[in-house]
Amino acid sequence: MRRRFPALVAAVIAAMVAVLLGPGTASAATWPVIANGDSGAQVTTVQHLLNHRGYATTADGAFGPATEAKVSAFQSANGLTADGSVGPLTWPKLVATVQSGSTGNAARAAQTQLNRYGYGLAVDGDFGTASANAAKDFQSKHGLTADGIVGPNTWNALVGGSGGGGTGRAQLAAAIDANSRISLLTYHVSGVVDADSTAQANITDTKNGTTAETSNYSDVGEREVWLSTAMLNGMLKLATERGYTFLVTEIAGGDHSSNSNHYRGVAFDADNMSVGNATFVSACRAYGATEALDEGNHVHCAWQ
Repeated sequence: MRRRFPALVAAVIAAMVAVLLGPGTASAATWPVIANGDSGAQVTTVQHLLNHRGYATTADGAFGPATEAKVSAFQSANGLTADGSVGPLTWPKLVATVQSGSTGNAARAAQTQLNRYGYGLAVDGDFGTASANAAKDFQSKHGLTADGIVGPNTWNALVGGSGGGGTGRAQLAAAIDANSRISLLTYHVSGVVDADSTAQANITDTKNGTTAETSNYSDVGEREVWLSTAMLNGMLKLATERGYTFLVTEIAGGDHSSNSNHYRGVAFDADNMSVGNATFVSACRAYGATEALDEGNHVHCAWQ
């Protein structure tokens, strides 16, 4: 039987909060899950907020092992499960109220979020008139009290929205699943049967908004991991921008070394490519892969 406890608990809690708080509150949007392998403004926001909370983090927009460790430390200190990912239970404790006159990293985080919606603010940590007016405009457009104060409800609407049309994890997985150039293996190359952790199952679960699963026979056993949006985006671009056809043989599943990036949800293996291994490796690196290897009978690409 599949074990979806972390994702299900978060979903149930979010639903209960929505009922209790009612419309026009922080239930207006869903707190996203930001995890190792992700990149962009959402990650930069997390990093600024970690700095605000006293967990020194480089705000480079890349969610790697260092950021994951800081998130885990923050979670442990705040009575949360230290899984290293920022989801519905971690966001409310991480965000901080920002308003006119606020300065510092929390202000930078708010400015970073507002810029996702096209406000073009200087991310200088000085939440002055321009920033407050941008917050008021955002609030008025999203059914919130337009007071310019970025509190829990506004934070929820900011980070839970798509900003300037950004593509989220579930949308990327759906696009991959629908792309005729990408085939997803429905069994394991090892021959061991574990249907819940195949490449197809990993993408289907992600498309449905849940975690992907590592194989029950792997070096780390069965675990739930969020697939990296950077990895998913790279995989999709190999088909849509390069026009390559390829078979994804493993993502989080399979049996690899105990420290494999597969088990972190940031890597995939490809076979039957329409181009040579070296060309595919080069393309993975062009799309940001930090680990791209020609393994002979397949190519391995990872976004750490």
